[in-house]
Amino acid sequence: MTATVAKLPYELLSSILETAASFNTRDLEQYTYGLDTTTNGKAKRTLRGHVTPDASRWLSTKSMRCVCRQWHDWVTQYALRDLYIRRWRGSERWIQSRELHSIVGLPSRDVVYRDSYCSLRKTVKLFTRYPALASSVRRIFFDGFYDTETSAMIFEILQHCSGLESASLPWTTLRYGSSDTWAMLLRRRKDGTALTSLELLAVDLKQSQTAEAARQVDKRPLDSVQVNFSQLQRLKLSGSSNLMPIDDDDLVAVSRTARLHEIHITGTTAVTTKGLIALGGASQDTLRVLEHSPLSDDGFKHPDALSTGDGKHLCEEIINCPRLSSLSISLPTICSTLFSQNSVKWTGDVQIRAAGICPFGSLKQSNEARRAFFDILAQSRLLIGGQEAKGIELNIEFFIDHHIFEPSKSLVHADMSVGRFLSDGSWPVSQNTSTKGPYGQTGQYGKNEQPYSCISETEFIEGLRKGYISF
Repeated sequence: MTATVAKLPYELLSSILETAASFNTRDLEQYTYGLDTTTNGKAKRTLRGHVTPDASRWLSTKSMRCVCRQWHDWVTQYALRDLYIRRWRGSERWIQSRELHSIVGLPSRDVVYRDSYCSLRKTVKLFTRYPALASSVRRIFFDGFYDTETSAMIFEILQHCSGLESASLPWTTLRYGSSDTWAMLLRRRKDGTALTSLELLAVDLKQSQTAEAARQVDKRPLDSVQVNFSQLQRLKLSGSSNLMPIDDDDLVAVSRTARLHEIHITGTTAVTTKGLIALGGASQDTLRVLEHSPLSDDGFKHPDALSTGDGKHLCEEIINCPRLSSLSISLPTICSTLFSQNSVKWTGDVQIRAAGICPFGSLKQSNEARRAFFDILAQSRLLIGGQEAKGIELNIEFFIDHHIFEPSKSLVHADMSVGRFLSDGSWPVSQNTSTKGPYGQTGQYGKNEQPYSCISETEFIEGLRKGYISF
């Protein structure tokens, strides 16, 4: 039977084995469990989390690995395609019993010791001894490794992954990695393949960790001409850190060689529009996806959107990306220029978060600023209509000053409770419960806000004129 199956075309055999593996996955445990003690001293089983996808794939193909060499090679490629390596976290304690039902009393105070970096060390040993296994890895994810020792082990693993396409790394690797290791990671390989997606994930560390002298190291690999990002298509920076965060200077250095298709900058407080425009400007002809959502007050403390300091108007820089189709961006100010070209290829949901209007600044500064904003809404409606005429669905949303505007439907979403109180309940005349928000000012997550209501733009302008709302 095996000999007959072996004669099948590889694509068909692969489809059969993948289907079998998916069926096997259904019979596996989907969650991990642990033991906890109740108030009466008895132990109970508790749910800890999902079994990781890479572990499920490995277990679901256990029996297939022993059939023949061809199946073994297929299983290796299937099971190791995506690899998740996480630092072990836990505080298990010994229980003096071999059987769960016979446990009496509380667990002992002896903590079960386990090397937090065990999974990382074992992966280094495995890939060093069997580099053919490492060549099957296409995407790799590291979580919880933020010192110089673990960064060195991460790069040791990466150098064996000769088919790697996507990597999610701690941001500290950009500080602790040398120019040689980064050049190795980003280079174009002999078979023509290269790393195409890079994610750098940042977190805040404990104060005791940031104070360690061993962590205050920056090898500045981006200063080297060896480090070339030209093969990279997708770059994502996520999270913020209190230890040497990735900032504008890093993005300016990356922009010297980058020609990206996707830029994602989320949840960071160290990157401003200066770094964003440097990176986006370098990838102007290739950029398809642009996401910049700091979700933090710090993210808006950057230069005015009217100019980057070198004479470039940010709104013009965005619309001059001919291939840009997906946009979600936070800017200090916006203007109608952003919606002035019908030749843009924007599709789907486009989100614009802003604190003010070019060149007025805050909307509360003058009536001219508010009129300019409603002109922007009208201009965006023209763009939506132009895209619709081409058969392209486009929906634009504005997040400004605790309000969400949907120009395609002429709707405004906000907390109208103050307006109802000031008008003695006469305004708004017609409203519906909103399914959006509250997101807070300029798209941030607000605090102590009431559920949002939805009213028409006409009613909103009337409330603004009568002073029922502040905008």
